[in-house]
Amino acid sequence: MTEGNKVAIIGLGPLGLVALKNCLEEGFEATGFDRIPYPGGLWTYTPEDRVSALPTTVVNISKERGCFTDFPFPAGEEMQSSFHTRDVDSLAVEVPSLCSAGDVQRYLASYVEHFNLRPSLRLSTSITRVYRDESAKKWVIEIDGGPDEMFDRVIMATGQNHTPKYPDIKKIELFRGETLHAKSFKSPEGFKGKDVLIIGLGNTGADTAASLVGHANNIYLSHRQGCLVLPRVKDGKPVDHTINVRYVTWQRVFERFFPSLVEKLFNDFGKRLQDEAFNIRPEWKLSPAPSLKKYLPLFSDNLTDSLESGAVQSVDGVSRIVGPKNVELTDGKVIKVDTIIYCTGYMSDYSLLDPKYDPTRETTPDWAAARGSRGKPLPRLYQGVFSLSHPHSLAFQGAVALTMGQFQINDLSSMAVTQVWKGRSALPPQEEMEQAVDKHHAWMVELAREGSVLPQTVNPYQWVDWADQTAGTGVNKYLGWGWKGWKFWFQEPRLCSILMGGVYSPHIYRIFNGKRKKWDGARTEIERLYKVANEKPKLN
Repeated sequence: MTEGNKVAIIGLGPLGLVALKNCLEEGFEATGFDRIPYPGGLWTYTPEDRVSALPTTVVNISKERGCFTDFPFPAGEEMQSSFHTRDVDSLAVEVPSLCSAGDVQRYLASYVEHFNLRPSLRLSTSITRVYRDESAKKWVIEIDGGPDEMFDRVIMATGQNHTPKYPDIKKIELFRGETLHAKSFKSPEGFKGKDVLIIGLGNTGADTAASLVGHANNIYLSHRQGCLVLPRVKDGKPVDHTINVRYVTWQRVFERFFPSLVEKLFNDFGKRLQDEAFNIRPEWKLSPAPSLKKYLPLFSDNLTDSLESGAVQSVDGVSRIVGPKNVELTDGKVIKVDTIIYCTGYMSDYSLLDPKYDPTRETTPDWAAARGSRGKPLPRLYQGVFSLSHPHSLAFQGAVALTMGQFQINDLSSMAVTQVWKGRSALPPQEEMEQAVDKHHAWMVELAREGSVLPQTVNPYQWVDWADQTAGTGVNKYLGWGWKGWKFWFQEPRLCSILMGGVYSPHIYRIFNGKRKKWDGARTEIERLYKVANEKPKLN
C-alpha cells in the first residue's frame, strides 16, 4: 500500500520526540503535537495536577543505558553549553550515571535542539479527535480552537502514564480523610504529622513512601503481592552495567529451547542481586515475587532501610473501609489513616482516536477475566507497534515493555516504523499478523492467570530480534554466528569483544551500516563507555 509523506505524532514526551526525529531523518514531513507548552512530557516537574516526575525522582536505569541510540548523555559542561532556551534550567557540572528527573528533562531539551526538532513542534495544542477520512485516504486531526488538519499517517505517542487507575475498595464512600492518586502527589510537606496509607508496591509507591519519611507520622505501604527489590548500584557501579550482549545472546539461545529454565535462571539472578544488597525480612511479605518475565522489578536503595527502621510499615492489601478514617486490611487488622495515596498505576488511553481504531477496543474476555490483568485493557497491535486495521498509516509508541531502557525501546520501534513506511522493510500478510497477535494474546492470558502482568509485556528476545531486523540495525548479523559475524570478529576482534562484553549500550544499534541511518559517533562512544565501565567504581 502506498501512503503519503505527511506524518502527525501525537504526544511529545520521549516517545514522541524520538518518533519525530526518526521520521524527519527518513525524509517524512513530520509534525509533533502536545497540549502542554514544553517538550519532554512527564520528565518536567509541574506543581499542576497532572503526571510529572518529582524533583526528588532518580532514574532506575543508568544514563549509559538509558539514552537514545544516537545521542548519549553528554558531560555536564557539554550539555549546559547546548541550552539556549528559557525553559531549561542550568545543569550541574557533572551528570551522575543515575541522574535526576531534572537531568533527563535537560537531556530531552538538548535532544530537541541538537536535532533541530523545534520547528516541527506544535506545543500548547490540544487535539480533540483523530479519525480516518476513508474517501480522502487521510487521517484528520481535530484541533481545539483551530482548523482540522489532514495527515497521511499518524503515530500515537501519548504513552501509558496518562489516565490514573484506581482500585475498587469496598465502602470507600465511608472514608472522610483525604484521597489522591500519585499523579497529584507533588510534595511531602503537606503531610506533616499525618498517618498515610500508600496503596501499591511499585517504583512510585516506594518513592512516595521514601519522600514521606521525616514528614508523615505513620507510613503504611499496602500490597497484595510481593516484589523483587533491586539496588541501583552494585559494587560501586550501576547494576545494569552487569548486562552485556554476550549474556543476552546466550539467554536468547537457551530461551528458544528451554524457556522455563531461562525464566528460572533470570529470576534466580534477580533474587541473588536482591539478597546480596538487602536483608529482606519475611514479615515484609515481599516474597514470593512475580516472575521478571511478567513484571518489572522495583528499584530502590532506601526502601528496605525504611522498613527496617519502622519509618515505613509493610501491610497487607486493603479489604474495606470500616470507619471515617479506619481501614481494614485483608489480614483483619484495622489501621487509622488520614490520607490514602493510590500508587496503582495508569491505564492506556487512546480516547483521542475514533473508537473503531482504538487497539484496546477488542480486549478479549479471557484477558479481562484473568486476575493478573488487573482491569487493564490489552491492545491488539502487531509487535505492540502497528495497528492491525491500518498498519501502513497508524502506529503506536509506548505499548512495549521489557528490561531495556524505554528510550532505547521506542527509538528501535520508531526506527522499525519508518523503515516499514519507507518500504525498506515489509510487514507479514494481514492474516499472519492477526495470527501473531492472537498467539501473543493467548500467551498473555496464561501469564495473567498465574499473576499480575503488564499489558505491554512482550517476549524480549523475539521482540528485539524483530525490531533489529525491521529497523535494519545489523546487530544480529554482525554480532551473531553467521558469516558476517565471523568476518566482523576476524576484522575487528577488539571492537567485537567490546560490543559483546561491554555495557549493553543503545549505541550498538547505530554502529553498523544498515537500513536506518548509522551514527558516526557510535564507535567512539561505545569505546568510551567501555573504558568508563572498567574504571575504578565511583558510585556508593
